[in-house]
Amino acid sequence: MNENEYDVIVVGAGCAGLAAAKKAAELGLKVILFFKIVR
Repeated sequence: MNENEYDVIVVGAGCAGLAAAKKAAELGLKVILFFKIVR
């Protein structure tokens, strides 16, 4: 089993979620972003 470690977990890829993930990545943090595609 692979274990991954992240500094920031962002749930949602709306404006705020994307901005938070982008800023965290710019600061050198390891980020994972979860989002849901609605069809």
